[in-house]
Amino acid sequence: MSHRETLTDKAQDEISSLADRNVDSTDTDLRYMAYGARLRTALRAGTRYIAYTSDIGEAFRPVVPPTIVTACYGISWLYLAGDVSYEAYKTHRRGPSQIEAAHFSEPTRVGMVAVKRAVFQSIASMALPAFTIHTAVNQAKKAFTNVQNKRLKTWGPTFTGLAIVPFLPYIFDHPVETATDKVFEWIEKRLIESQKSRDRTES
Repeated sequence: MSHRETLTDKAQDEISSLADRNVDSTDTDLRYMAYGARLRTALRAGTRYIAYTSDIGEAFRPVVPPTIVTACYGISWLYLAGDVSYEAYKTHRRGPSQIEAAHFSEPTRVGMVAVKRAVFQSIASMALPAFTIHTAVNQAKKAFTNVQNKRLKTWGPTFTGLAIVPFLPYIFDHPVETATDKVFEWIEKRLIESQKSRDRTES
């Protein structure tokens, strides 16, 4: 067995172990990869005026390499895709509950979980953090406009954005998760009621 195959097997075993223990990827260090786009943009832009989010990066494309914005958002979307795939895999491996087995096919059940996770991550990891950092950096730029120290004027908005990043999961995860759970619980109830109605009609 090659070294690469050994590493692949170990990785698969670890993923299976996490899935069996129902470990949430948002409880691991991988969670912060979703914010890598913001961090990497800030660190790679150097002494030039910093493009901290994709919106800022697009606005300052003449002074910030476009590949940085593209690569950073690529990291975040790769994380999101991986997280959704892991959640779907974990759900499939765990199997359906009695209610799920009675009303949903396996593709529908796993698909619902994947869509729910994608919605959560898109809002909690991408949209709201991007808006928050974008707004914070913009407001900080205004606050640092009249600062005479050139270095502070340049880096002040960036450090303002960076200071917020560690708190993003604590700010958004719980409310977004709660809202997402309620919406999808409502959808699942409607689907179950629709299934029961069809069963009564057919009988």
